[in-house]
Amino acid sequence: MQGLLDGNRTALATLLAAASLLLAACSSSQNDSGRQVVTLDFTAADAPDASGWEAGFADYSPEQEEIMEFASGHEPLPGKLSGEGHGLMVGATNRSDDVFMYWTGPVQGLAPETSYEARFRVEFATDSPAGCAGIGGAPGESVWVKTGMTTRQPEPVLVEEHWRMNIDKGNQSAGGKDAIIIGNVANEGSGCNVGERVWELKTVESDGAFILNTDSDGVAWVTVGTDSGFEGRTELFYTRIVATLEPR
Repeated sequence: MQGLLDGNRTALATLLAAASLLLAACSSSQNDSGRQVVTLDFTAADAPDASGWEAGFADYSPEQEEIMEFASGHEPLPGKLSGEGHGLMVGATNRSDDVFMYWTGPVQGLAPETSYEARFRVEFATDSPAGCAGIGGAPGESVWVKTGMTTRQPEPVLVEEHWRMNIDKGNQSAGGKDAIIIGNVANEGSGCNVGERVWELKTVESDGAFILNTDSDGVAWVTVGTDSGFEGRTELFYTRIVATLEPR
């Protein structure tokens, strides 16, 4: 009997731990009006919110892949931010003149078949300088941050010999139906020379509302990424995302 009780306790503890992890991976609050706030924090080394998130790249040809120097991972913050946690790192050298690099992950628990107005706040680490000239465009102001939510899982698809997104994220300085521009990657502490760059945290927010129409499952994919006109290397570490959704 004691063995059976011990086994039940172990099974219950395992179930509770799994439930806690699932809830943490989709941090969300809701009030009586149906307003929901989804808060995602990637700063812990074992951040549950990073579970299920994937990095990706688009707007380049398969022949260019070897020279784009793609990189991604859940990694410690660099430079003077070392010791302040982790972030979803993504990097590329923009030899296609148009690279889109992003992270995306699922959010569960939204009301099914509901139209929401969504507003976003994104925090990330960047060493890209402000007010500097660059090849094709500025290394800071010509790398636009975009975010959105879709019921369709975002991913690259091969279209006319180029990898393109299967969602409408717009192109470079223009947003699309499935992603809007909320800022750029320029920081205030970096100089224009490579040796003068420093890592800083930056927060950008959406000005207008983004419209999300959920499906019968109440699941949506959050995407955050950059559309680049700067023909050089950009690396970012996304640390936190907050999406506030109001039923329409």
